[in-house]
Amino acid sequence: MKRPWILPNILLVFFLLLTASHCKKKKGSEKFKERDRQEQYLQHEKDSIYNFLRTHTYIVDYEQNVHFSEAAPGQTRLIDVVDSITVPDSSYDGLDYTVYYLKLSQGVGDSITTCDQVLYSTTLWDITGRQFIYRDHQHPSWTMVYKPVVAGIQIIGMRDIFDRVNGGNYHENNDGTVEFSNFGNIVAFLPSGLAQFGKSIDLGNGDYIPAYTPLIVQVHALYVNTDIDEDHVPNVVEDLNGNGNPYDDDTDKEKEDETTGIHRPNFSDPDDDGDFLRTKDEDPNGNGDPTDDDSDGDGVPDYLDADTH
Repeated sequence: MKRPWILPNILLVFFLLLTASHCKKKKGSEKFKERDRQEQYLQHEKDSIYNFLRTHTYIVDYEQNVHFSEAAPGQTRLIDVVDSITVPDSSYDGLDYTVYYLKLSQGVGDSITTCDQVLYSTTLWDITGRQFIYRDHQHPSWTMVYKPVVAGIQIIGMRDIFDRVNGGNYHENNDGTVEFSNFGNIVAFLPSGLAQFGKSIDLGNGDYIPAYTPLIVQVHALYVNTDIDEDHVPNVVEDLNGNGNPYDDDTDKEKEDETTGIHRPNFSDPDDDGDFLRTKDEDPNGNGDPTDDDSDGDGVPDYLDADTH
């Protein structure tokens, strides 16, 4: 006996499967759209940062860590003691952020530039004062100031904060531990546009830093490395075009193309002119400073001139 209902039902099932597959593909292919950066800051974050500063005070403990609490009548409010700078958004023309910072100590070590590397410890909160991350002096991390990564998070706003303090001193104990003292200590109150913005940060154990929330970041600038490649030329001097970006200065780029194909900007290249003689050895007068040696008098110091050795 023929069953004429079988074929229509098969076609119906096929159609439903095809439609479901198409819908699933369409949904999965949709791109995440971030919020408008200017609207997010001006309408949602600017006032929340200011209100936190207006309503909170702070204390500093014996380890130089800051703690926040609501200000009682007569107590010093954060807004009365912070400084501020204007930082433009590099991703949004015409958007400027007001970044507040609280400098707790200057530090007695080397000054910090955007070309340097800093060893730091840190504490990180959201703008309600909820603490997310704490890294003490026994668990410090390194970061380049121009591309600041704090506790594993790219926080570009710290570029304009690190260089407002100096590094500190350190002492090695007999048991192998290191003690730091007299370091720069600063707290920044950052809009999300200068931090994680539309990305939530997974901290593990089900905890995360939400997207679109301002962050409070304290850093202890424990030590600063002012000569990363140890060529006797300070990192900031190797920023030849003076734009504060050490990554776009590469004197021997053409020679690197001809040989290894690996580009090393001057601040991380022990042979800046690619003449196979280390920069620190191109110091004929022997004063430990390669920048003041120009053997052929052409106005280019030997360590940047492949024609002189």
